[in-house]
Amino acid sequence: MFIVSLTCVFASENATVLNETGIEDSFNLSSDCEPDELSSAGQFNVTGDNVRQFFRGGTLNNGYSNAELFITEDMDGLGVLTVSATNVTINGMNHTLKDTVFKIKANDVTLNNITFIETQPFSGNDYAAVLIYNGDNVKLHNLNINVTAPRDSDAFGIYSEGSQREPITNLQIVNCTITLKGDNRGAGRDYALRLEYSPYARVLNSTINAEVSLRTVMFHDTSASLDSEFSLAVGVEFSDNLLFDGNVVRCTAGARPECAYPTLDAIFIGDSCDCNFTNNEVYLSDYLTYKDIPNYLYGLDIYRDDNLLVENNKFRVETTGGALAAGTAYPLQLTGPAEGIVIQYNDIYSKNNGPNIGIYSQNFNGANYITILNNYINVTGLAGNHSWALVAGIEAQDDNDIIMNNIIEVHNIQKVKWEDNIYGISYSQKTNSSHSYRVINNTVISDGYYLSYMLDAENTNVNNNTLVRTDKYADTNYDPFKRGDGIGADTDQAKNNSFSGNRVITIFEYDLEHQSNVLDGGEEFHYETPTNKDNLSNVINGSGISPQKPGFPGGNPLLPGNDGGGAFNTGGNNGGGFHSPDGDGGYNGWPDMSGDDGKSLSHKSQGRSGDTVNSFNNQGSSDNSYNNLVATSNSTSSKTPSVEGVTVSGASSSSSSSAGGAAGSSGVAQDDSKAYEITKNIVENGPDDMIKFIALAIVCEILLIIGYRRKETEDVTD
Repeated sequence: MFIVSLTCVFASENATVLNETGIEDSFNLSSDCEPDELSSAGQFNVTGDNVRQFFRGGTLNNGYSNAELFITEDMDGLGVLTVSATNVTINGMNHTLKDTVFKIKANDVTLNNITFIETQPFSGNDYAAVLIYNGDNVKLHNLNINVTAPRDSDAFGIYSEGSQREPITNLQIVNCTITLKGDNRGAGRDYALRLEYSPYARVLNSTINAEVSLRTVMFHDTSASLDSEFSLAVGVEFSDNLLFDGNVVRCTAGARPECAYPTLDAIFIGDSCDCNFTNNEVYLSDYLTYKDIPNYLYGLDIYRDDNLLVENNKFRVETTGGALAAGTAYPLQLTGPAEGIVIQYNDIYSKNNGPNIGIYSQNFNGANYITILNNYINVTGLAGNHSWALVAGIEAQDDNDIIMNNIIEVHNIQKVKWEDNIYGISYSQKTNSSHSYRVINNTVISDGYYLSYMLDAENTNVNNNTLVRTDKYADTNYDPFKRGDGIGADTDQAKNNSFSGNRVITIFEYDLEHQSNVLDGGEEFHYETPTNKDNLSNVINGSGISPQKPGFPGGNPLLPGNDGGGAFNTGGNNGGGFHSPDGDGGYNGWPDMSGDDGKSLSHKSQGRSGDTVNSFNNQGSSDNSYNNLVATSNSTSSKTPSVEGVTVSGASSSSSSSAGGAAGSSGVAQDDSKAYEITKNIVENGPDDMIKFIALAIVCEILLIIGYRRKETEDVTD
């Protein structure tokens, strides 16, 4: 039985209708028939010959509401196709549309099984392959979107462009693949996925790839919004109740143009409350930036998002860039004000050659209340004694945080000194307001000496945590909590603080506790500089890149509104502008973003026990310097570090003192430094020297005994 719903025909045009049995019936459609006279429940085959019958003037109008269209062949160069019909489904049957884009302006529209290849900018579609301009309950299923952006042009794979007055609700993006290769070195925004005013959106089981340029973030006043970002894999703003689940996001630097603070975010979520970010994998890499050159990478960048759940995700950030106290490689960054944020059961890994923090949170713009539970965090970077030369699993510059039951590894690419800023959990860079913490039952495996460091705190408990020293000769008889000036031991009662029950053990003892008291003498763990896995080309001569302000080789963009200077004393003025070489040469292929190769102590200890001592002494600069600068003191400034104690290599102590009041203007400071170095060398080399001394003493004792007995024998003979 055939059910046919078309009752009129066109004289010169044909369409194909599918009946209930799936058998095709062809009809001639009369030009006298009005669009709304067509079947409201029809199924139509769309070909290159008849596509303009459906999209008259480029628009599928209300006459096709409740219809289902099947694309039966590949098509090219159709431009912008607007869907104004409600409750319509367009099924691509896995066919390809090249340089053809969709604008959705109706409710209940579904696009399914379509491949897009876009090489042209479509300004009439706001530069998106799929634009949801208005319309609720839109479903994008099984789409394969490939966008190659022209130079310095906006480009988006999927763009949900709601507004405060007309939000787009209940958008579904399911089982889609979005691949965007941007080239916005001088202008334009390139995002693979952009959601604005899109509450209750669902992004599920999709793969999102972005290869874009490093760009300077354009802060507004003292904070950032989505428009501040020029390069992203995913950008979300004003989209409450987002569910972002089961996705794989890969973001890599494809170009490093001239800019003050070359920055790349994988994902930005701003001003969106009650969201769930769960069960995802996020990979972020930059193999274009050379070692000792700053770059700024953020895996998940969160701004003003109340009640956000970040759970059971994998984060991998890796770069060849980074320098002493300059650059970042942060898998998670949170900027307040925000409350009710929970970060739990995540696997977080990051490696670079500069400052590195697994979870960085700060209340620069308002109070933060965050809970961090049961995460595994592994970071490797370059720590120093400058306050911005920080390597930490968690740096919490917040008002009230709960940090419990985390396993944290922190590694340095060079030998660690007592004064270096390498911690498992810290509040080491000053921000305003009061700070309260509950740091309970965390395990920190570290190349450094301290479990935790806090500048100041009140109503705080740091209790029952374990520091695992990777040094095989480590001293364990000390308190692993480091106090800042604001929390001396005599202040605990007045400030209601408790820092007790924390212990220090060696990596061997940790292995024994976790491996049934068996050691197998396994391999040592060595730091390896991140490698350019896909031969991404970079014609920049990295040695010529200098910061925007030569007197400050960091310019940390994390604190917008800071004056950007005064961190280091160069011995001169800050004259001269930003100097950067020419642009980047592009990219070849996608990087292997497999992330951590398993070379982590806590992960290794789960599979085997043994001599898992780290050795990072063969990498990195040994002089703690950047561009001939030497950092020698911590700073507690909320904006820029103090210049005290900062000298220029080779500069006289008097010039250093006159420029910044640095220590070292007299020989006393130099003598103290030398005495300190001698003491430090004794501490660091003590175990080896002691063994040598004991061995020598034993040999001497044996020789003395032999000599004494020979003498007795000679006396008897005589």
